[in-house]
Amino acid sequence: MSTPRRSLAALAALVPAAVHAQQPPSTSTDSAGRRLEPVVVTAERAGAPLAASSAAVTRLSADALRRLPARTVSEALQFVPGLVVLQGDGLGLAPRIVARGFYGGGETDYLTVLVDGVPAAADLSTGVVNWELVPLPAIESIEVVRGGASSLYGDAAVGGVVNIITRRDQPYARWRVAGGDFGQAQVGGALGGRVGGRQASAFGDLRSTSGYRAHERRDGVSLGGSIDLARDAARALTLSTLNLWRDFDDPGPIAESLVAADRRAAAPFNRFDQTQDELHRLTLDGSAHLAPGRTLTGYVTGEYARADAIRTQPLSAQFADTKDRKTNATRAAGSLQLVTSGVIGGMPNRLVLGTDLAAGRLGARYLKVLSGGESDYAKASGTVGALDTRGTGTRTSAAGFASWELVPADPLRLTLGARADWIGDRFEPRAPSTGDATHVTRAAFSPRAGANLRWLQSARQEGHLYVSAGRSFKAPTMDQLFDQRRTPVPFPPYSISTSNSDLEAQYGTSLEAGAYHSMALVPERWNGRLSASVYQTDMRNELDFDLEQFRYVNLGRSRHRGLETGLTVDGPSGASVFANYTFQHATARNGENAGQLLKAIPRQVLSTGLGRASRTGVSATLAATFVGPTFLDDANTRRLAGHTQLDARASIPVLATRIALDVRNLLGAEFSSTGFPDPGGSPVTFLYPAAGRVVMVGIESRW
Repeated sequence: MSTPRRSLAALAALVPAAVHAQQPPSTSTDSAGRRLEPVVVTAERAGAPLAASSAAVTRLSADALRRLPARTVSEALQFVPGLVVLQGDGLGLAPRIVARGFYGGGETDYLTVLVDGVPAAADLSTGVVNWELVPLPAIESIEVVRGGASSLYGDAAVGGVVNIITRRDQPYARWRVAGGDFGQAQVGGALGGRVGGRQASAFGDLRSTSGYRAHERRDGVSLGGSIDLARDAARALTLSTLNLWRDFDDPGPIAESLVAADRRAAAPFNRFDQTQDELHRLTLDGSAHLAPGRTLTGYVTGEYARADAIRTQPLSAQFADTKDRKTNATRAAGSLQLVTSGVIGGMPNRLVLGTDLAAGRLGARYLKVLSGGESDYAKASGTVGALDTRGTGTRTSAAGFASWELVPADPLRLTLGARADWIGDRFEPRAPSTGDATHVTRAAFSPRAGANLRWLQSARQEGHLYVSAGRSFKAPTMDQLFDQRRTPVPFPPYSISTSNSDLEAQYGTSLEAGAYHSMALVPERWNGRLSASVYQTDMRNELDFDLEQFRYVNLGRSRHRGLETGLTVDGPSGASVFANYTFQHATARNGENAGQLLKAIPRQVLSTGLGRASRTGVSATLAATFVGPTFLDDANTRRLAGHTQLDARASIPVLATRIALDVRNLLGAEFSSTGFPDPGGSPVTFLYPAAGRVVMVGIESRW
C-alpha cells in the first residue's frame, strides 16, 4: 500500500499544529460606508495598512478564496495581477508560476513563499515550491507582494513574496468530500478551537486522481496544525507542524504533432517517470512585548524531506536519458526580529531589525535506468540499475536586515531598508563519483527605498500613490552548482554534467510606481478598490545555457517591464465583481537575440469574474481567464497560441451542509499553456496538453 493511502487513517487523528502569530483582521467599513484597508504583514515584515505600502500588494481573504473557482493555492493565484499560472500537467496540479516575467521552467522558482511568515519548505536542491502543502480550507488569507523584496526576504525574492496565513483564534470547522472526472477524489477539512484550555488548530487533506493523460496518476496527503504553548497580553508561543506525502506519475511533454492525434497520450520516453516524496516540518514561533512600542518575534524550524524520482531528460526528439534520483535533505532555520515604534522630532517612526539563519544538508545519488531511442524504451522494463553518481552537499546562509519607516507628515510615509546576505555552499563527491570537494560563497547587499503619499481623502474616497526603487538577487541553486546527473553526448568524454560551480548570483535593479484607490460607490452598499502598478527591472548575470560548453553560465541580461491593474467591487448580499489585467514585456538585452521577448512568458493575462456568496442561499461564481500567446524559443520563431478558460463554482444549502459543483474549463477549450522546442535543434515542439472540461461534485460544511 502506498504512503498516501497508509496515511488515510491519520486523518482521523490530526496532530495539533502550528502557525505564526500573524492575525490580519477582516475588512470592514467606516461610518461613511467606505471600505477600510486591511492590515497586511508581508510587505514590511510588520503590520501596516495595505494602501500605505510602497509595494504592489494583493490580499486574498478567506471569503474571497471561498468565492473563487479554485481548488488549490496555485489556482487561486491565477486571479492575482502580475502572476501567471502555467500548467505542467493536464489537470493543473503541477503548476509553474510566472511572476513579473520571471519563470523557472519548473526547475526553480523566482518567488519566496512563506507559511505564516516562515519560509515554506521549498526543495533544498532546486528551490521549487511545493504548492500542495496547505489546502485552501485551512487558509485565513494569502498575501502577495509583487516585485523585488530581497531587502527583507533575501534570496529568490525577485518576482515577489507569497505568504499563506493559516492562523485563526476563533473556533471554526470546515470539511469537504468531493469526486469528479478522471478519477478525482478529495477528503479534507480544517478545524480550530480550545483543547485543554489552549487554542489549537488542525487540517488534513487526502486527494487522488487517475489523471487526464495516460501515466498521470497522482495521490497525496497533507496534515498539519498548531497549538498554543503560551498566550497572554505580553507573550505568545506556538508549536506547529506541516507534513506531506505524495506519489505521482509524470507523462512528460509530447510532440505537437502527437497532440493533434491524442491529447491524452503520454510521451514514449516518460513511461517510467514517477516520484514518491515526503516532507515533515516542526516549527516553534513566538512573540514578546518587551515595552510599549517594542516587540520581539522569532521562530525556529526544522524539516526532513525525502524523494525518489525517476525522471527522463529529452536530448532530442529521438533520444532520451532516464535516471532514478534518490535524495534525503534536512534543514534548520531561525529568525529573530525586533520592531520598535516611537516618535522622533514629533514624527512617528518604526524600525524593524532582524536576522535570518539557515543550514541544510542534501544527500543525493543517481542510479541508471535507461538511455536510447523510442524502440529501446518500448521494449524496456524500466528496472533501476547500478549506482551512477553520489554526493553530499550543504548550504548555509546568514542575513541581517533593517527597515525604517518615517511619517514626516500625516499623508506621507517614507521607508528605507537594506539586507546583507551571505550564502555558503559545499559539495563533496562520494564513491563511485570522483573529484575534490568544492566550496563556494556568495554575498549580496539589497537596499530599497520607497514613499507613499495619500493624495486624496474624503467621505467616500481615499487615494494613495507610491514609488520605490530597490535591488534583489537570486543565488544559483544547489543543483545548478553541483548536480551530478551525467548527460550522454556523442563526443568525448561521452557524458557531461550541465551544472557549474562557478555560477554567480543573478541581480536585479527595480523601479516601480503605483496607486491604490478605494471608493464607496453607493455608501454602505457598493464599495470598490482599484490598484495599479508599473515597473521596470533590469537583470544581470542571468543563467543561460552555453551550447559550446554544454553547461549553465552567467551570460544573460534582460529587462522586465510591465503594467498590472486590479479592480474589485463588493456589493450587498455577497455580490462581487473583479477584473485583473497583466502586461509583461520581458526582453533579452545581450547576445544574438537581444531585443527579443524571453521565451515561455505570456505578454498579456486578463482575469475577470462575478459572483454572489450567501450563507443561507445559492452561491455562484463565474470567472474567465485569458492568457495571451507566447514564444517558445529565444529567437521568437515558434509561437504558442493563447487561450481562454472559463471556470465556475456553485453551491446550494441542504440541511446543515452545502452541495457544491465545480467546473474547470467550462467550454472545453483545447490548449497547452507551456512547452519548449526540441533541445536537439529539430523543428519539433514539445507541449503539455491541458484537460478539457473537468467537473467535480462535493458536499461541504463550515461554521
